[in-house]
Amino acid sequence: RRGRGWYERAWPKCPASGARTVVGIDATPAYHVWYDAPKNMAAFYGRALGQLRLVWMLRDPVAKYWSYFWELKSYGGDWVRVTFDAFTAPKLNRSRECLRRDPTSPLWPPSLPPPFGSCAPHLDHGLYHPQLQRWLEYFQPAQLLLVSFAGMVQRPAAVVRDVVLHAGLRRAQAERIAASAVSRRVAKEKQNSKASGHGRMPPAWRREVAALYAPFLDRFYSLVGEAGVPVSPCEERGTRF
Repeated sequence: RRGRGWYERAWPKCPASGARTVVGIDATPAYHVWYDAPKNMAAFYGRALGQLRLVWMLRDPVAKYWSYFWELKSYGGDWVRVTFDAFTAPKLNRSRECLRRDPTSPLWPPSLPPPFGSCAPHLDHGLYHPQLQRWLEYFQPAQLLLVSFAGMVQRPAAVVRDVVLHAGLRRAQAERIAASAVSRRVAKEKQNSKASGHGRMPPAWRREVAALYAPFLDRFYSLVGEAGVPVSPCEERGTRF
């Protein structure tokens, strides 16, 4: 909205690289949710769009929703008084209402025409199937790399290696960067989890939220396989996130 010049000023100037490989990175936890994000990227980069490589970290959507709730609570203010029951019940009811009208509804984006607008408030962060479909309208499958959140936790070096290779660096560089990355500990105050210390989602709610996501996840996994979208850790291709 602020124009190309404003966005480019956020980046350091990139000197002529010569024989060097220079990689620029832009990261956010929210691009996959914004319907117009891939369209805006296509408009911004134009013919250079094919040079981009995208990395999308995927977490089990039920765990993601639980963490999202506690992130909102961390903002303070009125959120302090919001209970998980009060937060979740109307959202699930709205999603079910939309699915009763049309069992094939993608529930996303929120801008769907009536009566399917805002069908999955907050829950839409885990609706990976329609979101991946949208990104594949603008990008080739090989430009994407889907990273398993569980894989990142269990095998961080393998994921860092895969991401660096996906960015276009050589294997020797990727192995060196991966080894260096996992040797550094992340300070507690810089860790992003807001659900730590709050236990697990109540079992009854977990079953209901999981039931909502289940068919969307099945369609998502099928799309990943059919389109041939790369997955990391690469050795775990075909497994679920």
